Amino acid sequence: MNIILISLDTLTAGHLGSYGYWKNTSPNLDKFAEGATLFENCFAPGIPTQPCYTTTFSGRVPLDHGIVAHSGTFDVRPGVVFAQELLADAGYHTACVSSLPKMKPWFKRGWKEDIPPAKTGRYLQMMTAESINGAAIPWLKDRKPDDSFFLFLHYWDVHTPYFAPMEYRNRFYSGDPGSADMTSFLPFDKDPFAEWWLRAKDDQGAFSGWISRLAHEAGVEKITDAEYIVAQYDAELAYMDEYLAELLNVLKETGLEEDTFIMFMADHGEEMYEHGIFFDHHGLYDPNIHTPLFAKLPGQAEGRRISRHVRHEDIAVTLLDLAGVDVPDEMEGMSLIPFLRGESPDDWRDDSLLTEENSWMSKWALRKGGFKLIKARAKDWHNYPPRELYHIPSDPGETHNLVEAESKLADEMDAELEARVSEGLKKYGRTVDPIIEQGLSPMGLRAWDWIKQSKYW
Repeated sequence: MNIILISLDTLTAGHLGSYGYWKNTSPNLDKFAEGATLFENCFAPGIPTQPCYTTTFSGRVPLDHGIVAHSGTFDVRPGVVFAQELLADAGYHTACVSSLPKMKPWFKRGWKEDIPPAKTGRYLQMMTAESINGAAIPWLKDRKPDDSFFLFLHYWDVHTPYFAPMEYRNRFYSGDPGSADMTSFLPFDKDPFAEWWLRAKDDQGAFSGWISRLAHEAGVEKITDAEYIVAQYDAELAYMDEYLAELLNVLKETGLEEDTFIMFMADHGEEMYEHGIFFDHHGLYDPNIHTPLFAKLPGQAEGRRISRHVRHEDIAVTLLDLAGVDVPDEMEGMSLIPFLRGESPDDWRDDSLLTEENSWMSKWALRKGGFKLIKARAKDWHNYPPRELYHIPSDPGETHNLVEAESKLADEMDAELEARVSEGLKKYGRTVDPIIEQGLSPMGLRAWDWIKQSKYW
């Protein structure tokens, strides 16, 4: 059986119709999901990009493999093996169209082919769906019947900056994005990111200064309505969705879909402008850690929705299980194959999740029984409290911190969080929490330097 893993980088589950979004951003993905197995509760054990993909391909959590930050200075721990390496050893033709191998050396491992996109942008995150398809589709059409393959496709369209083609820009927005009556985006002026996204410029406004470029292309001096930028995220999703339909049609026309397992995932989501985090993926809130995951076995006749909690470490184990490759004992994920076959395993994990970030903020979170405790290892530049407690069923936006009102519960979850970290350190042969050992990522430190120089506080 062939395997295609498709990652839609930065796609939060809440912006897909199949996950309840009210805008028609993803009709083609939703149609595929209707006939697939959709996991309603997939959560990332570490964000953003590099921690999550290291988990995805290794089947091991950040506390184990050691990658707790994006663009950090530490290497993956020795002995970590990736699913693509094992699949290649088992005879699979492994290939990727992704910028990950250009980010960190461990992402190069296991690929027999690292296929360049048809066209690259100025930055690694600026490859379009058209350029991914431009490389992937000819490769797929060239497959031979006896060439079993594992293909990883990495789409970046909903990652900042949001520059969908102009004909998509107003698909989900009407009105004046620069109206003086709109003020939802004005607080961004005091955000450290404003220094880069509003005032700093590269020669094209391609990343640095991208919101100023967006305003210029919208015909306004300044964007005042944050919903206009939300609409650009949705526009990028709609654009990407159409190219994913093209990809799926090729699989059907070539007959490949008859013997190919297809899985869609995302590494992390995106905060729109909740919590004072504007259009980025830091903060251990659900828009960032709740990601879409749905997959289809060849010949699957009907769709299923699974409410049990799954995680990114389950993906590598599932792919190996599907291919009949022995899963190393070090991989902690659980195979999703029973769910894909319509079974309901009795011994599945509960809903508790330990997750982390260490790129812009150094934090752990414990999500359990409808509550989430977020605990800082160091002060963050948003000046958030050191502990946050939310009851997600009654407060899905995570806006009412219950640390004082539910102090006993907060203390109990705090103790459990620390116990889990300590148990993990012992289990994985570590003596120091890697978030503390490694410290904030270099890009996070640059934000702190700006804060000090500008006297932000």
